[in-house]
Amino acid sequence: MKVEKIDHVAIRVKDLAKARKFFSDVFEMDFRFLGNSAELDIKSIMDTNGIELVEPFLPDGPNSRMIAKYGEGLTLLSLKVSNLDQAVVEIKKKGVRVTAQVQSGDMRMAILHPKDTLGVQIELIEYKGEHPTITAAKGYKPDVTG
Repeated sequence: MKVEKIDHVAIRVKDLAKARKFFSDVFEMDFRFLGNSAELDIKSIMDTNGIELVEPFLPDGPNSRMIAKYGEGLTLLSLKVSNLDQAVVEIKKKGVRVTAQVQSGDMRMAILHPKDTLGVQIELIEYKGEHPTITAAKGYKPDVTG
């Protein structure tokens, strides 16, 4: 399986507005609202440089439990692949479990089990052209408060 590039990294936070303000004030990042997902238990915003901030969607969901247990911090490494179906077949042949597969618009993702990836939650992501956040940055500026 060939990885095209590191797509983005996600940081799990308790308070999305507070985290956005910090990264915007300190690093001059400009975030775009990605969306809310009960299925993934996230409220999400992303900077065009590939920094995603995610807040738990559910007060008692898995991300809230992770923050309670481990605190805030890096939570995901996203790797762009050209063909997700082929990548999933290849990764499974190598003994790596896929815990979830999700489609959001034109993006498709597969989440790998961190016990099989040296403790790192890795997402394989496929989309054509530019990442939707970069496309959104070229004119349309949605509400980032979620």
